Amino acid sequence: MKRFLLGLLLISGWGVAAWLLVSNGPAPSTFPPPAQAGPDSVQKSSEIFEKWSADPALAGALIGFCVLDESGQTVFSSPLAKTALCPASALKTVTTAAALELLGSDFRFETTLSSSTPIGPNGILAGDLGLVGSGDPTFASGDLAELAAAVVKSGLKRVNGTLRVDASIFPQAPVNDHWNWGDIGNAYGAGAYGVNIDHNRLSIRFATTAIEGADAKLTGGGPVTRDTRWINRVLTGPAGSGDHTVVYSEPFGRTITLQGTVPAGDSNFIVAGAIPDPPALVLELLESRLKEAGVILSAANQNASGPPAASDAPLEIALASHRSAAMPEIIDHLHRVSDNLEAQCLFLTLGIRANRDPSVALRAYWETRGIAFTGLRLIDGSGLARANMIRPLDLARINHAVRHGEQGARFRQSLSTYLGGNVRSKLGAMSGVRTEVGFLTLPDGREFTFALMANGLALDVDFWPLREKLLNAIRAAE
Repeated sequence: MKRFLLGLLLISGWGVAAWLLVSNGPAPSTFPPPAQAGPDSVQKSSEIFEKWSADPALAGALIGFCVLDESGQTVFSSPLAKTALCPASALKTVTTAAALELLGSDFRFETTLSSSTPIGPNGILAGDLGLVGSGDPTFASGDLAELAAAVVKSGLKRVNGTLRVDASIFPQAPVNDHWNWGDIGNAYGAGAYGVNIDHNRLSIRFATTAIEGADAKLTGGGPVTRDTRWINRVLTGPAGSGDHTVVYSEPFGRTITLQGTVPAGDSNFIVAGAIPDPPALVLELLESRLKEAGVILSAANQNASGPPAASDAPLEIALASHRSAAMPEIIDHLHRVSDNLEAQCLFLTLGIRANRDPSVALRAYWETRGIAFTGLRLIDGSGLARANMIRPLDLARINHAVRHGEQGARFRQSLSTYLGGNVRSKLGAMSGVRTEVGFLTLPDGREFTFALMANGLALDVDFWPLREKLLNAIRAAE
């Protein structure tokens, strides 16, 4: 069955020095260590949790739950709230909250079409022309077309140098070593490149007969580079069975292997996959756009994507630029659909800004905000890696810190809501894992911060109604 994800350090004690390294600005006020709430509240919450967690559906699972009041005091903390668990996509809030506070609400990614020399009065560019990426996860083919059109409108008629795509803004590999091989070829596991296009997603189309177990015909797939090779091993499953395919590919690769099943009797069934080499695809698209507009590309130029070579002339002259939506709008979408690519690009950008490994930079920043981590293992910014580990108590404290900071109202607004608007939260889910972190509004108007993390659930457990039952009971008791 296809795995899916709804929608997810090494240095401590930096204090104010870490903040200066990350932001070059003044240190914020720290988040004070929470004290314990009164014994009555603790007792009531303990009884509620003990009764709730005794549900047979939760047998054998590891469940950590904690609740903080408006001052940050611990209203309730289950024994496993102090044990690091896998957070899945709830980890995204660690990244997005830091991005809002460090990069700011006015931050936008900027992608430029630049040259190494000015365009001559005759429209001839003697040097190189290249797209310079900023790691924008929202950059689209339409944006690329607008950049090409703008340069043509400025008078460009011929490029005698090399046509390039510079994706070197992110020095890290586009996929994390801890991501599952069965994830990275699928749309939700698309890698984060210095140049991305259309969320790095491709569509794969199948036509199937009504016969179960027959070969599923691959009728199309893309966008991908021209030299991409397809290996199709997909069969037909029962009618109406849905998408049970796995797409296998590697970063910068040219082979896509398809396995699994699609429903029988469907003439146009579409599966979403990850583009293996977005920078190379962007280069091909840019080349096509320029040629369609009548720009002559020298037969001698060697098109190139990826990091610049030592011999490449710097692309220092910006001819046209595209700016993304502002940070809050990106986070709105990221939280709403649990977008792994957007989260990972923010994570890598925070590392670039700090000139450090992003995991180190992120941990150091939250330590300056008063979070004393225990058992933290921060592998990525999206929660896609099962190797990520964080205590429910620390996850709740991070969300409490951002909620009570300058970006608190905007951060809260970006989260999904349910229970009649009384909960604003970010969910996380992967096989056997269900998590949630967010804010619970009580009948008297107070707002508590909570984190609920369940690991080792049976695959047939319908967890979300159970968590609603728990939160409703907490509201009623308070």
